[in-house]
Amino acid sequence: MGGSTKSAPVLSAKTSAELLSYIINVTPELKDDIDLPVQGASIAPIGKIIINNQRYRNAFINTVNLIGLTVIKRNAWENPWDFTRRGTLRWGQQIRELINDLCNVYDYNTNFTDKDRFLDTVVPNVFNYIHEVNFQKFYQTTTSDSQLAMAFETEDLFTYIDNCISMLYESLKYDTYIVDKYMLCRRILDGTMTPVKVDNYASLTPRQRVAALKSTSNKFTFRSPNYNPAGVRRATSFEDQILIVNTKFEADFSTDVLATSFFKDEADMKARLVLVDEFDNHDSARLTELLGSAYTAFDATELGELATIPAVLISREWFMDYDYALDTASGEKVTEFYNPTTLENNHFLHAWRVFSTSPFENGAVFTSETPSITSVTVTPSTATVSAGQGVQLTATVVTVGFANKAVHWAVDSTSETGGVTISDTGYLKIPSGYTAASTVTATATSIYDKTVSGTATITTA
Repeated sequence: MGGSTKSAPVLSAKTSAELLSYIINVTPELKDDIDLPVQGASIAPIGKIIINNQRYRNAFINTVNLIGLTVIKRNAWENPWDFTRRGTLRWGQQIRELINDLCNVYDYNTNFTDKDRFLDTVVPNVFNYIHEVNFQKFYQTTTSDSQLAMAFETEDLFTYIDNCISMLYESLKYDTYIVDKYMLCRRILDGTMTPVKVDNYASLTPRQRVAALKSTSNKFTFRSPNYNPAGVRRATSFEDQILIVNTKFEADFSTDVLATSFFKDEADMKARLVLVDEFDNHDSARLTELLGSAYTAFDATELGELATIPAVLISREWFMDYDYALDTASGEKVTEFYNPTTLENNHFLHAWRVFSTSPFENGAVFTSETPSITSVTVTPSTATVSAGQGVQLTATVVTVGFANKAVHWAVDSTSETGGVTISDTGYLKIPSGYTAASTVTATATSIYDKTVSGTATITTA
């Protein structure tokens, strides 16, 4: 037997009898053969008919799978970050994000005498980034015939559906939230979100703090290269802005700001407001299960930095979360297998996803500290490399206020002239037959503050 998630009709059943009537009506195998329960009568006799007939039982459980997501919404936890899901990937396993920057501009008078200028080809300023399927998981739970029989006897079909379907979806929903939060916090700590200092944050009233956030929200609506790491001149309308605030910050301004009508008319924040429990609270054990080697635990220093964040402002399309179409209807697939030996049903929810973020969409993190670069250290600081070989160098950048940790790699001019190269990721290569100098100086210079750099000395052999 197998099934898949589909968009179920709106379910208004409030009792197990109404729920059973609904299931019978939408299940062809049951609708033609089984009478609907009588108002006020026990559903146990109908349950015995369903349980004792394998065809009826299979049809009943398959329908339970299909409607489970709708049923459990009555008590389910709602993911406040539901905006992160962008759509469904139906072909291939990649999403190519394409962004156009402004066109080149030319001086008329300078080009006036070039009569063939109009024949020149100008390539558009197009940026692209590939996002790949990187989450392929399944969730499993088991129910038994005895549980189903008990559900009919106790007139509690809702609990049965909760047990066999609810936690499959609840688990995926929770995992989606913690993975998205992890990606956001890693981007913040890597410095690939623009830090915005709020001066004298500790002494400001909630009204004043919100005013500081609103100033940046206003700036988002103008084209600017200052709010994304790719430096693309992007504008984000108020309707496409998401303001993520921690629960304490929201409680403060809900009490003080909203109570004084600060958010009315022209003073309205306008961006959509969503909550995060805490930026420094992460389910490390669960993230390790989900992401494996792709997960890097936050150390105490990083958690301390994250704890100071009151809010983050991003574009609605900053998250690039796509479902992979395991089914024509959605990115999830529910199946169940009946074990005739143990009289148990194993229920499975498969989910394939793209979990990623955009380097082109605007984002800002608010901080009370002045963003700066404390130091850049290159590892290893010394090494011996033979001609024709290379060495991987790593730059450790210590920052304050979530400044960008990116560096620019370079080698000294003599070595560069002799053919020594170093990549954007710090891989240094000595060419075959190299004789220009006995040592090579590699330098990693902070992009955020070009006055701060670190070096390594490479001896050629």
